[in-house]
Amino acid sequence: MNVLVIGASRGIGLELVGQYLKAGHRVLATARDEAGLARLTALGAKAFKLDVAQPASVSGLSWLLDGEKLDLALYVAGVFA
Repeated sequence: MNVLVIGASRGIGLELVGQYLKAGHRVLATARDEAGLARLTALGAKAFKLDVAQPASVSGLSWLLDGEKLDLALYVAGVFA
């Protein structure tokens, strides 16, 4: 199964990445910063830089995911004012 986790660099998102990888699934995951991307890559996920508060960043991710087959997408990112 191919799983996309948006907002995966810490907390619930990071835990979901770990659980899906442990279960043998392919995980694509997003993070806002280099430290988060490094954590995801070290776990074995395919990491993408994404800031959900920036429309251009969201649009850019859609191009990077073009052609990917996703079985499950989880949105656990938050935006704080």
